[in-house]
Amino acid sequence: MFELAESDIKRIEARISSSQLRNQTLEIDLIDHICCMIEERVERGLMLSKAEEEVMREMGEVQIKAIDIETTFLTQNKITMTKRTKILGWIALSLMILGFSFKMLHLLGAGVLWGLGVLVAAFGFALSLMYDSFSYQKTSGMKIASVIGYFGSAALLLGFGFRLLNWPIAGHLIASGGFILLIYFIVNSALKSQIAKT
Repeated sequence: MFELAESDIKRIEARISSSQLRNQTLEIDLIDHICCMIEERVERGLMLSKAEEEVMREMGEVQIKAIDIETTFLTQNKITMTKRTKILGWIALSLMILGFSFKMLHLLGAGVLWGLGVLVAAFGFALSLMYDSFSYQKTSGMKIASVIGYFGSAALLLGFGFRLLNWPIAGHLIASGGFILLIYFIVNSALKSQIAKT
C-alpha cells in the first residue's frame, strides 16, 4: 500500500494552512482526508503530482472554506443549544425545589412555584432536549422516536408534578406518560438495531 512521504504531507499541510481555517481540528481532519485521497489515486496508477493536483482542484479553496464556515456554525449552534437546555433545566429544578420547600413549610405560593417549575420542566427543558435530539437525528424514524419520547416524558413530568398538587388528572398523565415512554423505548431500540445491521 502506497503511503505519502513526510515531505509530501508537509507540502499538503502548507497548502491547507494557507486557507487559514478557523477550526484546527477540521484542518487536521482535512489534511488526513486529502492525503488518503491522493494515496488512493497513486495506487490506481496516477503520478503523485497529478494525483495531488487533481484532489486539490476537486477540494478547491472555496469548498474548504465553506466546510470550515459550516463546521464553525454547527459547533456554535450545538454549544448554544446545550447552554439553553442547561439554563432551562436549572430554572425548572430551582422553581420545583422552592415550591416543594414552600409546601413543606406551609407558605403561600407553594402551588404556584411548584406548578411553574413543572411547566418549565415539561414545556421548556424536556422540549429543548427533544429539539436538540431531533436536530441531530439523521433518519426520519429516529426523529419520530424523539417526538414520541418528548410526549411521554412531558406527560410523566406533568403527572408527577400535578400529583403533589392533588389534581385528579395526575394519575391519567402518569399512566399515559409511562405507556408512551414504553412505546418510545420499543421503537427506539428497534430503530437502533436496524441501523446497526446496515
